[in-house]
Amino acid sequence: MNKTILNNRYEIIRPVGSGGMAEVFLAHDNLLDRNVAVKMLRDQFLADKDLLEQFRREAKSAARLIHPYIINIYDVVSEGDVQYIIMEYVDGITLKEYLKEHKLPLNAVLEIAVRLADALQHAHSRNIIHCDIKPQNILIDKYLNPKITDFGIAKMISNQTTVYTAAVMGSVHYISPEQAVGGKITASSDVYSLGVVLFEMLTGQVPFTGNTAVSVAMMHAEKPVPALSDFMTEVPEGLQQIIDRALAKKTEDRYQNAEELRRDLLDLKMKLYPFSSDEYKKDMQAVVTDSSSDVAKESATDDYGATLIMKPVRSFAGEPEIADQEERGQELSDLEADEMPVSRIRKTKKKWNFTKTLVYVTIAVVALSVVAHFLFNRNREVLAVPDVLNMTVVEAQAALEEKGFEVELEERYGNAVKPGTVMEQSPKAGEKRKQGSTIYLTISKGAELKTVPEIVGMSLAKAENLLRDEGYVVGTITRKYDDTKTVGLVLEQSPKAMDKAPKGSKINLVVNEGEKTVPNVVGQKLATAKQLLEKEGLHVGSTSYSKSQADKDTILSTDPTPGSHVSAGAKVNLTLASGDSDTQDSVYVDFVVPGTQEQHVQIYVTDSRGRRLIYDGSQKGGVRLRQKISAADNAKVQLYCDNKLIEEKTL
Repeated sequence: MNKTILNNRYEIIRPVGSGGMAEVFLAHDNLLDRNVAVKMLRDQFLADKDLLEQFRREAKSAARLIHPYIINIYDVVSEGDVQYIIMEYVDGITLKEYLKEHKLPLNAVLEIAVRLADALQHAHSRNIIHCDIKPQNILIDKYLNPKITDFGIAKMISNQTTVYTAAVMGSVHYISPEQAVGGKITASSDVYSLGVVLFEMLTGQVPFTGNTAVSVAMMHAEKPVPALSDFMTEVPEGLQQIIDRALAKKTEDRYQNAEELRRDLLDLKMKLYPFSSDEYKKDMQAVVTDSSSDVAKESATDDYGATLIMKPVRSFAGEPEIADQEERGQELSDLEADEMPVSRIRKTKKKWNFTKTLVYVTIAVVALSVVAHFLFNRNREVLAVPDVLNMTVVEAQAALEEKGFEVELEERYGNAVKPGTVMEQSPKAGEKRKQGSTIYLTISKGAELKTVPEIVGMSLAKAENLLRDEGYVVGTITRKYDDTKTVGLVLEQSPKAMDKAPKGSKINLVVNEGEKTVPNVVGQKLATAKQLLEKEGLHVGSTSYSKSQADKDTILSTDPTPGSHVSAGAKVNLTLASGDSDTQDSVYVDFVVPGTQEQHVQIYVTDSRGRRLIYDGSQKGGVRLRQKISAADNAKVQLYCDNKLIEEKTL
């Protein structure tokens, strides 16, 4: 059987769930050797730009959130026509699946709700509203933690609330009243949806049910929430008050944020279970042991559990009651057709008269829109675009919207710009645009963190090349001499290998080269050599003698060799002429420096009196060197270029 491998990395194992827009697969990340979940957009939506944008927005929104009760997003991939998200794989089940078969004990209900409220507060504090909280989007992992997934319709918000357009998205059994009627969406909209989830965990039922999605949405906007006592024999004091406040119709009467709800839930839990720190794990162990599912299934339990794209329903509060229910049902039938899930729309045949009417209405709306657009644009003022660079995203939006401009945001890494601030704007400041024009802002995501490579043990040149290839630069180079390591190698690095550091940051190195350079004292007398070494902060080490035609006490060679880097105070060993002569007549030896570049050239002679340096300098490639040699019989003469043996001759 052929294996499906995405991006040459993610090996598909099996499908594990599906939703209205996407399918979810279990896969194995062959690079990091771990299981992941792959959320892949369905083929029929690939040509829909709006849905593609929604799919990408899910990844961008969720990737900003790092919280123990929110699913982690690892990667977003666009491979040809295929769009998919790589995310954390949770070996567990959805809360919806669990509630089908089991009733949660009160302690577990409160603990789950506290953790979910904490996760929502984390998202809200980063200006993200989920907009689709429901049990199908809540997973229970093997460590008994709830995790929120599917930020597919999450919205970024500023300090002001966002006004939604004609289409409202959400799951009808959990949708807030303001979402149902197309009103303003705030953090308390998620609080309402979490309140419905809490109600369902307590009672096993959602507060509102109906024959159509529209009728359920209307109930959220109009009907009071059923009392818990209608479903529970014992309702702890304070629990009904929490439900009533979480599910208040008016946002001003509701919890304003998830933190307020979390505090009340936690206070109630501590009041009811003051000494039961382990009861939650005991109660929730059934989630793992009693349930056979091993991953969240995003598919809904019925048609109304799916996420729908709906027209805002009209609230009938305050209107004369329609006595004839059949007449009211006929009035709603056209709306209901528009808010069915995609799968049901395709299977439903529309009546010809409805279709014809819809075409006429659409033509009329388009015509009116064109006329209104022309009249509106004709009177719009032309203004200079304000300079919003380096402002926070909230400040920039406020400044532009105050002038009547629309704003679109995108995020990008920017090492030199503070996260959350504007790093680019288009059009630029000062350019003239009509009011209502769109200004595109690029918001800094901060520095891109990368893994620092291992460079200890490399030569300095190789280390510099590798760091440059990985997007780093060499910082401070400290020279330190270690006689147990090869000269020129990197001894230490900071940050260390495998640490995370911003792309473009400096990596400081410690190189095995002391800050002192051994001077060339070959040919000098011992007394002069000693003075030259001490002038450089070095000392004479051991001395040995070798027969040579040179005068007695003339330096024949040094160890380390001239030009080497050593630490301050290091000792340099000297080989001196003994004054005895046991040499043949002087001869000349010729060498040609290889290559074309300038190189460090050294010539050594080795005979019965030892090894000594007779030439040390820099020469360009192609230069012929003729060196006069006086040595004992069977002497070897060696040519080194850049510390590499090039040629050897025997006299």
